[in-house]
Amino acid sequence: MVATNGVRELFLIDGNSLAYRAFFALPESIATSDGRPTNAIFGFASMLVKILTDHGDVPTVVVWDAGMSGRKEISPDYKAQRSSRPDLLKQQWPHLAPLVDAFGYPNISVEGYEADDVIAALTERARADGIPVMVVTGDRDAYQLVTDGVRIMTTSRGITDTKVYDRQGVIDRYGIPPELVPDFIGLKGDTSDNIPGVPGIGDKTAAELLQRFGSLEAVLASVDQISGAKRKQNLTEFAEDARTSKRLATMVRDVPVELDLSAELTRERDRSRLRAIFRDFELRDPLRRLEEALDAAESAAIPRPEAETARVVAVRKGSASDLPRLTGAELALVATAPETPEGELLPRASGWRFGAYAGGPHALAGEVDDPAELVAAAGDRPVIAHDAKALGEVPANLAWDTEVAAYLLDPARRGYPLDELCEERGMAVSADDPEATRAVLAHELAGRQRDQVRERGLEDLLRDIELPLVYVLRETEKAGIKLDTARLEQAGLGMRADAAELEREIWELAGEEFMIGSPQQLAEVLFVKLGLSRKRRGKTGFSTDARVLQAIRDEHPIIAKVERWRELTKLVQTYLEQLPAAIGHDGRLHTTLLQTNTATGRLASINPNLQNIPVRSETGREIRACFVAEPGNVLISVDYSQVELRVLAHIAGEDVLRQIFLRGEDVHTETAAAVFNTAPDELTVAMRSKAKMVNYGIVYGLSAYGLADRLRIEQEEAQEFIDRYLERFPAVAQFMADAVTQAQEQGYVSTLFGRRRQVPEIRARNWQTRKLGERLAVNSIIQGTAADIIKVAMVRCHDALAAAGLSTRVILQIHDELLFEGPEGEAQRAAAIASAEMVGAAELDPPLVVDAGTGPNWLAAK
Repeated sequence: MVATNGVRELFLIDGNSLAYRAFFALPESIATSDGRPTNAIFGFASMLVKILTDHGDVPTVVVWDAGMSGRKEISPDYKAQRSSRPDLLKQQWPHLAPLVDAFGYPNISVEGYEADDVIAALTERARADGIPVMVVTGDRDAYQLVTDGVRIMTTSRGITDTKVYDRQGVIDRYGIPPELVPDFIGLKGDTSDNIPGVPGIGDKTAAELLQRFGSLEAVLASVDQISGAKRKQNLTEFAEDARTSKRLATMVRDVPVELDLSAELTRERDRSRLRAIFRDFELRDPLRRLEEALDAAESAAIPRPEAETARVVAVRKGSASDLPRLTGAELALVATAPETPEGELLPRASGWRFGAYAGGPHALAGEVDDPAELVAAAGDRPVIAHDAKALGEVPANLAWDTEVAAYLLDPARRGYPLDELCEERGMAVSADDPEATRAVLAHELAGRQRDQVRERGLEDLLRDIELPLVYVLRETEKAGIKLDTARLEQAGLGMRADAAELEREIWELAGEEFMIGSPQQLAEVLFVKLGLSRKRRGKTGFSTDARVLQAIRDEHPIIAKVERWRELTKLVQTYLEQLPAAIGHDGRLHTTLLQTNTATGRLASINPNLQNIPVRSETGREIRACFVAEPGNVLISVDYSQVELRVLAHIAGEDVLRQIFLRGEDVHTETAAAVFNTAPDELTVAMRSKAKMVNYGIVYGLSAYGLADRLRIEQEEAQEFIDRYLERFPAVAQFMADAVTQAQEQGYVSTLFGRRRQVPEIRARNWQTRKLGERLAVNSIIQGTAADIIKVAMVRCHDALAAAGLSTRVILQIHDELLFEGPEGEAQRAAAIASAEMVGAAELDPPLVVDAGTGPNWLAAK
């Protein structure tokens, strides 16, 4: 807004109000990759960016509390109910004023006064000078400042969802003009500031009384005209409280604040410092919006890093044979493939664009027909890459992968684009070729990451597990797996027929035809027409998800049929229809294995996802039977036996659990005997099944509520199961407590192999969020260690099979299972080698155990 005299609108921000609003509005789990809480900083910075984005480079002042403005003398109870500043906010508070300073805005406080009173005084002076004002606050008493030329910006939901009020806006919201806000609060009080008001009078009544009588004093003088005996009594009995409340709510407008409003309030920004703060606190999205806003503000635009710190590198055009001309110790290689035909693993067309850099003033850029040329030309020199699998061929002497390193440093992050990682660190390169630019950035980023990796104790994990795994994953992807499409099509015919028959049966039970796949229509049938129990409401009505259906399965026979129909249609849509279309030109499926996709360290599979094919149902097993070996070959499946429970026994040092494994007994039977207080020979299958859920529930951090939901029992009974389990295995209980303590003290937990996961949730004030953090602390250690073990096993198996001169190779990884394919004549030896290497992947007590099998297809091998 610009006044008629051309003066820009002055923004006065209540720093305390905005900081508290940001802290309480945003999840306390927001934190940096090294565990520092940042929710208040994130929200505060986002609001400053929003103002810059929406209003341009306006003069702005941030005002902070420095006392109570004498209100404690008026009422000792003023704000007495407020607890001390939350610990997580205390940690962030010292960084807010420097953030404001980096924006170039003054930080103002006046000893003895609250921020809103200082703002009131500045507003009065601004009005006198003809300067329009926007007050940014979440405090309702600030509405009294609104008049011609003075507006209020307040947050509604979140922190950047704001609404601006002028005089009419205040009237529309409260039914009174701004000047009556102190009278309004005098009548109704303000619980947030412990201002009492008059009992029994709320917003509506206060507004009606002021509309009728015009002021607090007039209301108190006209009690005999007000209806309601109790209301009259309260207005009489608490009249002085009302007057005191008005005084407390009335802003002080003569604060002795030293600030020349006629001067240029916004100083030149400390550009590098501003970006450094955003990067230090990993404010990625606010930083992006900041740069956009600054680019748009032409008069004070902060250039992108390229304009200020870009390193200029000359580019030489050449081919792979020119790589030796780059003489540095380590060679950074990047390559971009030409567009890949749908369904193909590698592009058929030539024209891979590449960039290379080894330090110094020059980079190399060009094209190759085959990425293997690049790898061969690199020779024995250590290679740096960003997502080395994207090279098409992974160098055997891969020394660093900046994507993998970034993942280890921040495993919960969503994606690791090279340009984003570099921009966050203030890195920029000016080169004439995009691939050359990326090569230089990868080379320099690797240098910066090395210190962080070393500081966090991740060197061994990266060097010994993750980097060797990159090569093995790429070889596994290239190998692929053969699909028997004829058998798959036959299986599909049966599943579609079964689904059609189920559809008819469901319609018959419902008494009408409807779209079973529509959650809304299914909910209408189940909960309205059939009157089944409503368990949980979603955004569009009552939920019909799998957990809800499981909970009401016994209420009506339609539920089991719906569940089966869902299973069949999902299998048909996910696998029977999609898998044949994904077959490459070599007749095999080539999934993509994601190494940097999960916070626990687990691998993931996409395009297509081959890790979620069900194994327990008959239809799922039939789909697995469609994955076959080539003629003359067999498939070998080697699967860890209860690896997570063995990891738990080892890490916890739980001797009872360890002895169960060493004796070769069934751990689920032993657990069932403990939780049900029943002799092993008297246990039922159902009891063992429940005990299995308890075993893995402990590993996955399942709460009593979650366990009760899955076992369909009362929460108290589920808690008794957990308590008996921990009594039976006391060292497990101690391990869980120690894991929580480690997360609380250090902000992270670590696997046996040193993989870290930050757990900011564990420091949250919210009970549910904190409990989630406790479960994540336990779960991440066990699951993460199991993930590390299967990765070690993949590398060991690949290397051992190659060293033995066998043709058998790893073709798939599925959770705790490795699938191999090789000549039938090698099967026995290959299975023995793979089993030995997998057992030797980690020295645990109790030791690792595997189950191995061979067959013409995956089901037979399993």
